[in-house]
Amino acid sequence: MHRTLTSTPATHWNSYQLAGILTSCFEGYLAPFIIQGEAFTERFSAEDVSLNASQVWLQKGMPVALALIARRGKTSRLAAFAIRPALRGQGVGKILIQQLIDAARMRGDKQMLLEVVTGNNGGVALYQRMGFTIQQTLVGFHAPASPASHSGGELIEADPLYLTRKMMSDSCLQLPWLSAPETLFKLPGYAYVMNNVAWAMVIPGTPAKLRMLYVEPEARGRGEAKALLLRLREKFPGLSTAVAIPEEYTPFFLRCGFSEDPIRQYQMSQLLSS
Repeated sequence: MHRTLTSTPATHWNSYQLAGILTSCFEGYLAPFIIQGEAFTERFSAEDVSLNASQVWLQKGMPVALALIARRGKTSRLAAFAIRPALRGQGVGKILIQQLIDAARMRGDKQMLLEVVTGNNGGVALYQRMGFTIQQTLVGFHAPASPASHSGGELIEADPLYLTRKMMSDSCLQLPWLSAPETLFKLPGYAYVMNNVAWAMVIPGTPAKLRMLYVEPEARGRGEAKALLLRLREKFPGLSTAVAIPEEYTPFFLRCGFSEDPIRQYQMSQLLSS
């Protein structure tokens, strides 16, 4: 059946059409995914999705699969990949992923990344067969709607670009794509600083989303991160995070009164040879 599929760059569709294609291709997945055109542009432009590198596959003129490819330097990331239910379980995924890997090599990319929900056993097995290995587990958290007690610090609004420049200058930071400073400053959020050393990035909404918590190196180990997080909980009851936080930080969030999200993701990667 895969011989009846034809591929075309995602540039042939606008953001509303791509949002509709992506939503329909995710039908019946373990973690349902629905997105609208405005949110599509906002989210995936921040992730540096390249529509030239992204692909839509057609069968009899109808979109049946979509891959969104983000690029930074010589690294590609599979930001989204989904196939319509009628084509699943027939080996199509393996063929399409190989096409994406081959295209990345042709571009001269040196590495390819992706995230996959941990309970998606079929997806994890597919990516492992295609040469990807698990690098780490990413988790998310949410706070109760009841506000935290006042931590005593004052939140001061700051320029998100200033925060992300600070993070970029920290050579020790090794962050997942969704939490990287290259993503954060393009999101429609607010940056806050407390005590001039502890920083946060929050996306407004119901609930608000915490996208970054950063403490300057010389101030670490003094409780600044916990004080800032408690203050954010007070300002934004029900505050939650994206499922993009390395698992090693779980004890910290639990100590601050957060509960872990049931959804987890594996971050996977593959080095690309010429």
